[in-house]
Amino acid sequence: MIRLLAWSIMVLLFAGLVLLAVDRNIYRTSGWAREQRLTSILGWSYTVAALLILAGLLIYL
Repeated sequence: MIRLLAWSIMVLLFAGLVLLAVDRNIYRTSGWAREQRLTSILGWSYTVAALLILAGLLIYL
């Protein structure tokens, strides 16, 4: 179970950071304001979810 949570943290962090670093800039330069805003929200929610899972995992251990 701990290994599954660790992989979930890594995947969520990777996906969140890619959304924030790459996709948001693509949408910003294309002029797509709605997609850029939704990408930001989704990227930050993935990152926060990963950090919450990490905090829970560290408390559990």
